[in-house]
Amino acid sequence: MRRLLILTAILSASALAQPAPPRQFIYRLEPVRKDFTLQNITDAERPVLMEHGAYLKGLMDAGKLTVAGQAFDPAGFWGFVVVTAPDAEAAKAICEADPAVKSRLFRAAAVPFRLVFFKPPETAAAR
Repeated sequence: MRRLLILTAILSASALAQPAPPRQFIYRLEPVRKDFTLQNITDAERPVLMEHGAYLKGLMDAGKLTVAGQAFDPAGFWGFVVVTAPDAEAAKAICEADPAVKSRLFRAAAVPFRLVFFKPPETAAAR
């Protein structure tokens, strides 16, 4: 009887559980300029990219940035940013406030995302 009660409690809990609303969002940054690379940044783009880096650092310091990176795709350079936000509107505001997006150097849109597996890279000292 006790096993039946435990099994019933487990099944009831999972049946009543609702999926958590997404709190992570990803935005893929794609350069607007077709031939953009890190090797041919213009003098006008350089300060925007510096502001973009400072913005991401600020998000990290505020606990809103999960991960950000660059992809060196043979089809063209792009980057991505994963942020934590209370809802889609807040995530959109974070994305649109990025200096690289605001200045139209990059285009991006925040979409719901869930990080499922993550393993921090090992440091040289940990090996």
